Amino acid sequence: MKESVLFNSVKYTQQLQDWYATPAGQILYKGLLAKLDKLLPSLFGYHALQIGGLANEIDLISSSKIGQKIYMTFNTEKGNVAANPLALPFPQNTLDLIVLPHTLDISPKPHQVLREIHRVLISEGHLVMIGFNPFSMMGLSKLLFIRSQRAPWAAHFYTQRRLKDWLSLLGFKVLIVEHLGLQPPIQNMHFQQRMQFLSKAEKVGLGRLGALQILVAKKRELTLTPTPQPWRPRRRMIPVNVTEPTARQSKYTRNKHVRKPG
Repeated sequence: MKESVLFNSVKYTQQLQDWYATPAGQILYKGLLAKLDKLLPSLFGYHALQIGGLANEIDLISSSKIGQKIYMTFNTEKGNVAANPLALPFPQNTLDLIVLPHTLDISPKPHQVLREIHRVLISEGHLVMIGFNPFSMMGLSKLLFIRSQRAPWAAHFYTQRRLKDWLSLLGFKVLIVEHLGLQPPIQNMHFQQRMQFLSKAEKVGLGRLGALQILVAKKRELTLTPTPQPWRPRRRMIPVNVTEPTARQSKYTRNKHVRKPG
């Protein structure tokens, strides 16, 4: 079972990279890089992790000012760490930034992925999630290929509300939501170039209909606020099975009742 799940994830990852190499995918990819170039420089730390990639050049976090960048894939042909997102090979509370390009969209267990993300992120660390928007031209096109077994149509298109609910349960706070990609996913470069004017529509309230949605969230540690209790005299801790004396005795009183030998 685990092998088949891993195989499907690897297969969908490769199919998704192939789709991003198409004319429609390239337009979307360039827009995504432009968005990340504005978002990532404001997220600081020491260690950044990108899980998966969308093109032959998988680097999506080059604009980040974080010094150590880690690129994790299912094999080391493109990344420098090979692992499964369901079991991240990092200690608890060690990473400052994690970027997920469609990682949840193609994962058979998105909740487990998020739990692993929460485990390895430091407190106040940031998570950047990139996924397909179901309320977009991309989402409408998915309905035409609903039985397709190929990415991106076989991927999950999660609503923003559902993603926020999942993050909230783990203690994340969503800080930023961005959208991009209003062009229809038609594989014709000439058509895509003619539709470039739609990018201006993002500024007049139509941005939420973009093909991609980017959520930036911060990990918050859930702390319990102690409830004030009425003052009560503190009781001394007495070991188990030891009788508590009824009153204190001075050294003189104790010695007075000691019988002398003979």
